[in-house]
Amino acid sequence: MVYSGCDIGSAKPSKDILEKYPHHLVDHIEPNSIFTVSDFYKNSISLIDSIHNRNKTPVFVGGTMMYFKSLLDGLDNLPARDDLIRQKYENIKVKKGIKELHSMLFEKDEVYAKQINELDEQRIIRALEVIEISGKPLSAQIGLNNKINLSNRFNIYQYGIFEEDRSLLHSRIESRLQKIITAGLLDEVDYLLKEYHIPEQHPIRKSVNYKQAIARINNEYDDEEFFNRALFATRQLAKRQMTWLRSWQNLKKFNINTKEKIKEEVETLVSSL
Repeated sequence: MVYSGCDIGSAKPSKDILEKYPHHLVDHIEPNSIFTVSDFYKNSISLIDSIHNRNKTPVFVGGTMMYFKSLLDGLDNLPARDDLIRQKYENIKVKKGIKELHSMLFEKDEVYAKQINELDEQRIIRALEVIEISGKPLSAQIGLNNKINLSNRFNIYQYGIFEEDRSLLHSRIESRLQKIITAGLLDEVDYLLKEYHIPEQHPIRKSVNYKQAIARINNEYDDEEFFNRALFATRQLAKRQMTWLRSWQNLKKFNINTKEKIKEEVETLVSSL
C-alpha cells in the first residue's frame, strides 16, 4: 500500500475512504523506489512524535507483522541497502542456488547462519550484504541496546484478528481474490510495468498477487493457474501471519465475525485516553 498505483493488488482502501480518513504511508512513494522495514521504522517513529505533538493517538493497521515487530522492539543500526552488492549475491543464487549462499554465510558468520533457515533467501542475502559493507559478522551487530524501543516509551494496545476456523478463512481469502481480479488486477499490473522501471529484485515483483499477475502477463501460465497460484500464495501468507499472531505477546485476539466486539473494545479504549 505504500506504493502509489499498487491499489487493487494490495487491497488498498478506496479513494473515498482515504479522503474521509487520511492514512499515513499510503501512496507514499513511486513504484520504482524501494521502501524497506528500516524506512518504515524511521518514518513511523517520526509520525508517532508528530501525532502526539498534535494531541492525537497514532493507530497502526495492517498485517505487516515484521514491520510492527520492528516498531515494538526497535531496529539495529545496520548499513543501508546496497543494490549492487545484492545483485552480486542474487546472481550467485541463480547460478548455484540459495544453499550456496547459506554456505558462504556459514563461513563468514557461523553464529547467524545457524540461527536462520538455509532457504531463507531474504535474511541470507541481507546478512551477506551487511557483512560485506561493514566488515563485521551480522551476529555481532544485532541485539545491541541502542534502539528506540516503543514498548518502553509508550502504553501500547494491540488487537488482532485470529480466526481458528481454517475453512472460513480460506473461503474469505478466495472470495477476496476473485474480487481483486475482477476489479482489474492484471490491467493495474500491466500499467505499472509499462509506466515504471521496476527492477527484478523489487519487493513489488515478489509480493502476493503482483508476482502471480506478472507471470500471467508474461504468459508463464493461463488464467486458471494464475488464480490457483495467487490463492495458494495468499493462504500461505495468512498462515505465516497466524504463526506470528499465535506467539505475539500482549495481543487481544478476536474472531473474524466479531466486528461489534472489536468496535466496543476500541471505543472503550479511546474514551479512556
